Amino acid sequence: MKVVVGLGNIGVAMAERLVAQGREVIGVDLSPERRVEWQELTGLEAVTSLHEVPWAEVAHVLVVVRLTDQAESVLKTLDSVPLPEGAGVLVSTTLDLGYARGLGRYDDRPWRLIEMPVSGGASGAQAGTLTLMLAGNHDDRDAGVFADLGAVSVKLDEFGQPTLAKLLNNVSAAYTAVSYAEMMVLAGQAGMRPQLLREVLRTSSGGSWMGEAFLNPSIDLLSKDVDLLRAQLGTLPVVDLNGTVDILDRLRAGRTALGQ
Repeated sequence: MKVVVGLGNIGVAMAERLVAQGREVIGVDLSPERRVEWQELTGLEAVTSLHEVPWAEVAHVLVVVRLTDQAESVLKTLDSVPLPEGAGVLVSTTLDLGYARGLGRYDDRPWRLIEMPVSGGASGAQAGTLTLMLAGNHDDRDAGVFADLGAVSVKLDEFGQPTLAKLLNNVSAAYTAVSYAEMMVLAGQAGMRPQLLREVLRTSSGGSWMGEAFLNPSIDLLSKDVDLLRAQLGTLPVVDLNGTVDILDRLRAGRTALGQ
């Protein structure tokens, strides 16, 4: 049995995917509207509290709440319920980086904590094509749930690195989105209809997944992760193509970082 805590946009899609894969799933959410949506999607009832879950058969708990303090509240509550020894607790909340780096504090629990932010959105969750970023106490017992949810699992070295990878991924996407926006503006300033440039980029070297998603309002949420990473690291790289930075030097630096 899988328990999914948080039936928001991503949580409900992950839970739906698990049901589609034949898993027994219990949804947990405080929101009556979300519990009704879950029942309409799956025919299954959701509960409002972890204390209402029949814990004896639970193999995994997926924590897909929105904020770090909500995730911490769930983890603390798990100490007061009879979660079976060895059960996996998969935290897919995008955590504050400092908090994520300290998740080793839960290593003394009878259950296993796994940091697992994901990338791919609700559509990827429903299709089982998420990218899973993993650290913590995962092992062969988790292979099935990883296969149900993701097409790619990247196992990182320690707690905090999955959260850092998620932030770096989203900030990279933000750079791409802003670059795309600047090219649309530049096309207009240079006398070209930006809509025509968009058609060129759809099939050419300047295109990207982010370009295809550019008009989706959800990409505006990338600004949140930019703010989070900037707050953690103090500053983010400036991309300058006006001659004050040697482009080839920066390409070489990136390849060196990859050991190439």
